[in-house]
Amino acid sequence: MSDSNENRNRIEDVKRHLYDASDQTVNKAREGVLHPVNHPVPSTWNVGGNTDNLDMKKNKQPTSIFKKFFLGAIIFFIATLGFALYVYINGSPSVSSDKIDIAILGNAFAKGGEELSLQIEITNRNNASLELANLVIEYPKGAKDDMTDMIRLPKESIGTISAGQTITREVKVTLFGDEKSSRNVKAILEYHPEGSNAIFSKEMQFSVTISSAPLSLSIKAPDQATSDQTIELLVTATLNTALPEGATMLQVTYPNNFVFESSTPSSIVGNSIWDLSSLTQTEPLVISIKGKIVGQSGDQQVFHVYAGTTSPSDKSKIDVVYNSLLQSIAITKPFLEARILVDNVDLPVYSASGGETVNVQVVWSNNLASRIADTQLIVNLGGNAFDKSQIDPVDGFYDSANNRIIWDKNTTAELASVEPGAKGSVSFSFKPISLIGSAGSIKSPQVSLDVSIRGNQPSQGSALIDIVTWTLSNSVNSIIQSQAKSVLPIYVQWIGPQNDLGENLSFNQTTREVVWNIGTVRPNTGFDSNREVSFIISLKPSLSQVGSIPQLMKEVSLSGTDSFTNTILKSIRGPITTFLVNDPKFKSGNERVVQ
Repeated sequence: MSDSNENRNRIEDVKRHLYDASDQTVNKAREGVLHPVNHPVPSTWNVGGNTDNLDMKKNKQPTSIFKKFFLGAIIFFIATLGFALYVYINGSPSVSSDKIDIAILGNAFAKGGEELSLQIEITNRNNASLELANLVIEYPKGAKDDMTDMIRLPKESIGTISAGQTITREVKVTLFGDEKSSRNVKAILEYHPEGSNAIFSKEMQFSVTISSAPLSLSIKAPDQATSDQTIELLVTATLNTALPEGATMLQVTYPNNFVFESSTPSSIVGNSIWDLSSLTQTEPLVISIKGKIVGQSGDQQVFHVYAGTTSPSDKSKIDVVYNSLLQSIAITKPFLEARILVDNVDLPVYSASGGETVNVQVVWSNNLASRIADTQLIVNLGGNAFDKSQIDPVDGFYDSANNRIIWDKNTTAELASVEPGAKGSVSFSFKPISLIGSAGSIKSPQVSLDVSIRGNQPSQGSALIDIVTWTLSNSVNSIIQSQAKSVLPIYVQWIGPQNDLGENLSFNQTTREVVWNIGTVRPNTGFDSNREVSFIISLKPSLSQVGSIPQLMKEVSLSGTDSFTNTILKSIRGPITTFLVNDPKFKSGNERVVQ
């Protein structure tokens, strides 16, 4: 107790010395002098003044991290919306797998162990290209659909598939399995969207039944054709076994730029469906389709053929497909091109007044990279409204018996030799019949003008290339297994087929034999419809043949079997020489070789 009192007294002594101004025990230092500062003080409260702002700053809380995140999200959303609007307005290229179509065409039936050909058609309907595209084909290796035991064909590089482009590829697969079992063939397209390094893929499966196909299909058509040129497609359906139950039909789908003209036999629905119920194993059905392809040079048009049963609800479509194939035809420039101008106007249809002169100009050009000799232009006049006595051929020759005007090197010197890229024109005029005061009325008065152009392409030396055409006619029964043959002399060179319209024409270089495998010839061929094939040969005579009439071909033999009497028919025609009396260009004296 004494200790605590003693400590308390000491504290009190220290406090006394500290506050005593005269005390000398504690050292005190004078640091400075305080000066008064006057501040103006308003007599009233300033409601909107600095005091409130100062109070608001004192009371304002710092922004939380959640508010900052929310503001950032709003800014990002606005930026994204703006970018999307920009892409929509400017039509920026985009790629969607939904706009990539893969079609697999081929026989839906196959024998196990036999090679099967399939055609792959890929169409890019995007507004951007598919780059570094590759095609991969997969199918089961054995007799079971074992996904771990697959055959993967070597990857085929396609390259770039442009927007709107269609490409086709053919692959061959060999499938195994029990009868009536199914095998799936998978086509996989790998691609990079335009301007992207990412790899995307699109796939399609095709089911094949292991058995013999009930029927087979084939199509013969030219690989190339010029725009607005009539072409012929020969579609053949051959029965292998009995037809399956249900109405079996054949369907042909045409490209958008195909103008249908006619078919033999006639279709039963919309120029595209034919009935196959009358098909037998001994008599295949051959369908001839004629029409024109209209388009630009370089365009490719694709025809599809399907055989099978139609849908009960829609007779215009094949529901169950037994077999299918496609035929691609490229549009090319004609070697020699001609256009008709009426009064300097290029139109498909013109109007003119009866009794007034109509001036016509035929403009021609050589699209080949080589010279063309002996060019000939022919304009055929038709219709019921032109006056034969009022035709002015100008420099041409008017053949009134055949209603045609002819220009060649004898009438127009520049047609003797037309250089690559050369252009020119010929002209004529005519008068339509005046309908005013006419004794008899003319129904649907019109004049048709049809122009054709042809020429020879000189080969090396003094040889000239010409076209030989075989035309077939048959007036009675159907002829099957028909074939035409001939042999070329040693001094005649085979060049190749010319617009054979899908006919089976071949040349054996060893035997020098030209063979036309005609197949079935229907009755009235040559009357209701034509069958013909053209090919080009080159004649280069020698000095030993000067003054002679050389042969272009040996005897032409034609053979076949009458389908009604089952008898073999044969016909032989004499050799073809340079004495070409049926050629409108032929002139007497030109048949002999001169030095």
